Amino acid sequence: MAVYRKKQPARRPVRRGWKRHARTGMFLFAFALVAVTVGVILPHAGVMSAAAEGSTLTEKIFTTVQNKNLPVIAIDPGHGGTDPGSEGSGLWEYEMTWQVANELVNLLEQDGRYAPVLTITEEESQNSDMPRVEPAERAQRANDAGAVLLFSIHGNSDPSGTASGFECYAIPPGQQYHDESVALARLTAQKITQTGQPLRGQDGVRYIYFDTYDNRMVYESSDETPRNEPTFRLLADADCPAVLVEQCFLTNPQDAARLATPSGAKQAAKAYYEAICEWMEGR
Repeated sequence: MAVYRKKQPARRPVRRGWKRHARTGMFLFAFALVAVTVGVILPHAGVMSAAAEGSTLTEKIFTTVQNKNLPVIAIDPGHGGTDPGSEGSGLWEYEMTWQVANELVNLLEQDGRYAPVLTITEEESQNSDMPRVEPAERAQRANDAGAVLLFSIHGNSDPSGTASGFECYAIPPGQQYHDESVALARLTAQKITQTGQPLRGQDGVRYIYFDTYDNRMVYESSDETPRNEPTFRLLADADCPAVLVEQCFLTNPQDAARLATPSGAKQAAKAYYEAICEWMEGR
């Protein structure tokens, strides 16, 4: 499948007439300095609406949100750049996660009570020439934005093509934000069943660890035993409650048809939005 590469915007011509008069020059220099400062600190000028004329989803990025009164919710579209993720049913994981993440951001924006931000830009997600943004960097971007929640979206794969269902990984027992993370994971699993997607394991909520050989060790949410093995880096490095969802198996045609298509992305985003809102209201 061809990878979309975003065109680079044309450079605006440099205006030089301001040097004609010293007073005008000083004014414009001061104005430009302020503009540059704002551009660095607040590059997306307060989470713009995707429906607004001239705005792009790329503007919803990870840095400081202008409106300090709104809680920041970081949405992480899994994979992207040189790391496309899983492939199946004619779909790539990075395409699905980007679409779902932006649908979710739009819903949170329209709600008006939250300031959603993305952990990666459109270029970092959709351009295969861009370096992979590592999980630790994504978590750090969410931390820098002052996020009260980090929600990471992924797709699953299985060589046999028969595995199916939804699972949500929470911050493991014994670690900071464990309880809050599990509460959000359970709400998310409950909401996703409304799409018809089955849950994996006992209730769709799980913990994951990696041994010294990088083998996965998965435990159900009923097992509250603290363990020393590392979990997903994004969950471990988040300075807030965080979850990582495996939305569906791209390698399973039924799963992919349910939640990986454009209409499925909207359904998944709606389920995540409802879970986030209910979790935020209960804080």
